Amino acid sequence: MKKILFSFMLIFNFIHGEFSQYQSNLGLGVGLGLPTGYEFRGIYKQSEWLSLSLDYNIFSVEGINYGFNKDGMDLNVAGSLGFSTAGVLLHYHPFGGNLRASAGFFYDMGGLKIDTDGTIPFDTDGDGTAESVPVTGSISIKLGQTYPYLGLAYGYDFNSVVHLELSLGTYLMKRPQANLYFNVGDNNTIKGILDSAGIPAGTQDDIIAALEASGGNILNLPQIVTDQFGLSSSGLIMPNQKNLENDIVYLIQQGYSYLPEFLGYNLLPVISIGFTIFPF
Repeated sequence: MKKILFSFMLIFNFIHGEFSQYQSNLGLGVGLGLPTGYEFRGIYKQSEWLSLSLDYNIFSVEGINYGFNKDGMDLNVAGSLGFSTAGVLLHYHPFGGNLRASAGFFYDMGGLKIDTDGTIPFDTDGDGTAESVPVTGSISIKLGQTYPYLGLAYGYDFNSVVHLELSLGTYLMKRPQANLYFNVGDNNTIKGILDSAGIPAGTQDDIIAALEASGGNILNLPQIVTDQFGLSSSGLIMPNQKNLENDIVYLIQQGYSYLPEFLGYNLLPVISIGFTIFPF
């Protein structure tokens, strides 16, 4: 035990000595924000005028439930909203003090993840009209891949180590992205869809096998029929994947249509308060 304690003290003294030249320049921060949730930060003060930080934010909302009815579809969706971003920010201190202006970029690591069940329309009997087919699946929505951030903040130094800060800013958000997955769970239903489109019976088992190998998303059926088997998919009477994704994105955009716009971006306000310590 004495050897372990002695070794620990040697390591600590070494680290402290190595980083003593950076005293008050390297900091670690935690905070709370709306709508960003928990915030974590590592910051390097290059000078009294400039600093650079790596930021990570995480927030989630459970119990989202919604009914979606459009163009013959009747879906129940339930899931969670996960807000998770990682970014890099450059901070400018115009007076060499605690007031700063910040600019940078964040990468969206979260999004809306929901499970679905219900019915969507397919022609399964060759009569030229679509019938309601039971499906299960999921919808994943990214609120943006990478988006800029602009903000202002003011801090208060309790001492040379502990720093309190209030910040106001905005994310500049672009159009969301949606990815849909539906599984009918019944090969006979898929064969009925293929029969209705005039797909030869001799290739249907191979098409179903290719569909399963690709993940089983029934919305990929036209692409598999065309790209992998060289057959026409024009006879498939079923929802168009791109149109469905656009419908979902439209609903999401309506949810933040109240946000102001600037240069084609929606401005999502962010407010946060947090502590930063400079231990080195």
